[in-house]
Amino acid sequence: MDKDLRPRQLTGYSRRTHLSNALFLLPTIVLFTFVVLIPFFQGIPYSFTSWKSIVSTDHPFNGIANYKYLLGNKYFRMCLGVTFNFTIQYLLWSNVLGFSLALLIHKSSLFNNISRTIFFLPFTISVTAGAIVWSYVFTDVYSPLTGNVSPLGLPSQVVPAMAIMASWRDMGYCMLIYIAALQTISQDFYEAATVEGANAWQKFIHITIPMIVPAFTTNITLILAWGLRTFDLPMVVAANLQEGQTTAVYIYQSIFANNKASLGQAAAIILTVILIVLTQIVTRVLRRLEVET
Repeated sequence: MDKDLRPRQLTGYSRRTHLSNALFLLPTIVLFTFVVLIPFFQGIPYSFTSWKSIVSTDHPFNGIANYKYLLGNKYFRMCLGVTFNFTIQYLLWSNVLGFSLALLIHKSSLFNNISRTIFFLPFTISVTAGAIVWSYVFTDVYSPLTGNVSPLGLPSQVVPAMAIMASWRDMGYCMLIYIAALQTISQDFYEAATVEGANAWQKFIHITIPMIVPAFTTNITLILAWGLRTFDLPMVVAANLQEGQTTAVYIYQSIFANNKASLGQAAAIILTVILIVLTQIVTRVLRRLEVET
């Protein structure tokens, strides 16, 4: 048997290292299992019933009626459209702004270190607090200065306004991921390119971008997942505006406000399937673009 094809034997030190890493992950895995996985799988059977209220014990089986209703329901499809619209804008602006900031301040200096802290600070506050601040900015600053109505009150502008709020909060997180990736690129690549006569743009396209694809994979996948399941932002700034309701809000309203718990559970499963499929596709596509160093 070829030596290269034999399974690698772990040393005692490697086994201890893997075991200690697993023990550090264990509390998170246990918490995720009991808080997310188990409730999700327990809720799947309820999506095939006509369960009304979460306090009701009566849940007669109705097959796939809930899924048929949701796929044919105009309001649910509108909520899905709002979710995708918001996610695309949020994904674009968070990564564009985060990457631009990273390019500007990725080199270590006192000014850059202070700037990183300032740009990252919004990520440390809650979405609700940030939404309240931006509601004030749009209503009491933007409107008086420009004479225009707050975008949070206009059906055609509420989604872009929410995307601005979310991007402002999370661009600092994306920035740090990109900075970490940029700092791992060896200067030898740039020096060799300079010797070959490459200009700054060619270095950026052929060295910088390919070398930080893993950072793009991380940021795009995370922002995509966060955007698809966003709930608190529309609840704070667009609770009374139908055009600002996301799928997560629809799920909440169905389960807790409209006494349609089984319908909300079916909507949650549809959203989860969409989230898993899209994140898997994006991750696989981006990983194929990664280069080995």
